[in-house]
Amino acid sequence: MPSDAILVADGDTGESWLAKRRYVARGVPGGYRIWDNKARRWWGDHYELCPDDLLAELNGAADPARITALLKRYRSLRR
Repeated sequence: MPSDAILVADGDTGESWLAKRRYVARGVPGGYRIWDNKARRWWGDHYELCPDDLLAELNGAADPARITALLKRYRSLRR
């Protein structure tokens, strides 16, 4: 299974298919960057640690306040 795909199951019919995640973390020298599959470009900053909770929010509810808080947290970790 590709790293940017997730398995989605339909509980009613029992069918399952692969759904591509829009945002994925890619390893780059010195850390990680977030790749936007839809726009086909890098999104955000360079991160030393993999931003799993930020990716989950971007691919999930995408609450702007929560995304802003997570971005501030990751920026403070770099300093």
